[in-house]
Amino acid sequence: MKTFGKWTTEEVEEYFHLVMVKNHPFLVDWLNAPQKRSSSDEQTLTTLRERLLENVYDWNEEELKIKFIAFLLQLVNYDEVEYHSFLEREISVNIDNKRLSGTIDFMVAKGRRSPKRPFFCLHEYKRERYHSNDPLGQLLIAMVAVQRLNNNQKSLYGAYIIGRQWFFVILDQKDYSISRAYDATEADIFEIFSILKNLKQIITTHLL
Repeated sequence: MKTFGKWTTEEVEEYFHLVMVKNHPFLVDWLNAPQKRSSSDEQTLTTLRERLLENVYDWNEEELKIKFIAFLLQLVNYDEVEYHSFLEREISVNIDNKRLSGTIDFMVAKGRRSPKRPFFCLHEYKRERYHSNDPLGQLLIAMVAVQRLNNNQKSLYGAYIIGRQWFFVILDQKDYSISRAYDATEADIFEIFSILKNLKQIITTHLL
């Protein structure tokens, strides 16, 4: 079976019988839960937004990851007692007697030294210009692999990034739902931060 990077959205839908639904209630709750921000957080987010605005057209994937995404994720801080963040970890699972594997860019999972049960996949950082492949398809196949690995009925949360645009995704059984594009060079960066912070509450109350 193909690695994550070679799947398209259409292939994932057809092979695993996924259905896109609009405004799935889990996605709506995730995006809309209120989140307070400190003045310090807002200052940091403003600085990150300005840095992104100045450079996003030129940064490649690694520069986008190191100079912007990493700082934003550090501000959210997914390293808690019961779950941690993990980077560039391989997921491998048998599906229909075939091996599905790939590396997930960033995940939040139960476990401390290694991911035991992932809750969130931030997969595929694409540059603003000349990006190729299908970032939604690659995120979905990674989430399908995690769903099989977890072997439970709980929903999964994910996101993919194309330059300044952030897209949030949930996978619930065979249904998936995608948010609108959030522009991190605009005031949307405050909403992006709140959505990422909201996930911590969701993990604590529904997924652990």
